[in-house]
Amino acid sequence: MINLKVMKQKYVIGIDISKSKLDCAVIDFEYKIHYEMIIENTQKSIESFFKSMLKLLRIKGDELLICCENTGIYNRPLEKTASQSEILLWVEHPVKIKKATTDLRGKDNKKDALRIAQYAVRYRDKLIAYEEPSSVIIQMNILTKSRDSLLLQKTALENQLREAKSHDCLEFKILNESYSKVIKTFKTSIKKIENQLFKLMETQEEVKKNMDLLTSIPGIGTQCAINFIIVTNNFKSFENAKHLACYAGVVPFKNQSGTIVKKERISKIAHQKLKKLLHMSAMASIDKEIKAYFKRKVEEGKNKMSVLNAVRNKLVHRIMAVINRKQPFLQREEFLSLKNSNSSCILT
Repeated sequence: MINLKVMKQKYVIGIDISKSKLDCAVIDFEYKIHYEMIIENTQKSIESFFKSMLKLLRIKGDELLICCENTGIYNRPLEKTASQSEILLWVEHPVKIKKATTDLRGKDNKKDALRIAQYAVRYRDKLIAYEEPSSVIIQMNILTKSRDSLLLQKTALENQLREAKSHDCLEFKILNESYSKVIKTFKTSIKKIENQLFKLMETQEEVKKNMDLLTSIPGIGTQCAINFIIVTNNFKSFENAKHLACYAGVVPFKNQSGTIVKKERISKIAHQKLKKLLHMSAMASIDKEIKAYFKRKVEEGKNKMSVLNAVRNKLVHRIMAVINRKQPFLQREEFLSLKNSNSSCILT
């Protein structure tokens, strides 16, 4: 989504983020370097930096653009500070900046900050303004990450037990005595987090409605729906299904050079968690709504993985359809039975 505020910008600050510090490069739209400095990665330090820059450059907050890479939790002080001011923040995917950089000779934080600033100037028409999620979405994200971490550890211990049970009875006995209480604790904690998630979603009507809409789609389970709501900021960050499908990594792109035409491939630049959840949802939906479609395409000679990816893409379009029309998904039989009525429904 291109923010029209970008037309007001006079200066760009490229910021290379690390755990304890921020390397900053201030340039104008003629690529002239004005300032380069290092500040602490804290809200207080960033607030002071913004104030000093506005004073030095003699501009207002809406005349400044900040661009940085997405580095996860290290971004939070900058995101919070920018959200509390009128300064525009652009959080870009690191791979996009890397691929767009022509001069890769040498690498340090200072150079990276300048490259980020230059990227923002060059591709300012592609700007996507950062929007701070609601408190509910932020809490959902934290709880989901906690659940995933606990689930990963629980699965690792259970795998060890399973392998030991089938190959070494003594090892299984010792491991079972060591792990049984820990696994039980993990299960209890995971269940507690899931209950917290459901109670939290009940507190915000829009989140609850979208959750019900998403889970009405065959194959879309609770965790898939929750993660789509979190990643899309409750569907405020994506305008259409094609945009979301591309972000989730389920859109095949042409692979051609001259007369050589290769098989279309999906990009590795994708949100890997959404891609994984869509794969699991596609596998589940094959046994329900889309089984006939999958079987027909495979019989036509299509590669199974290509057909499966088409199913993933179709699921994304169904997700955006139910969200945009604010109506639950209807099976074909339900749709046909309501065809002569005036009720609006979803069938894709």
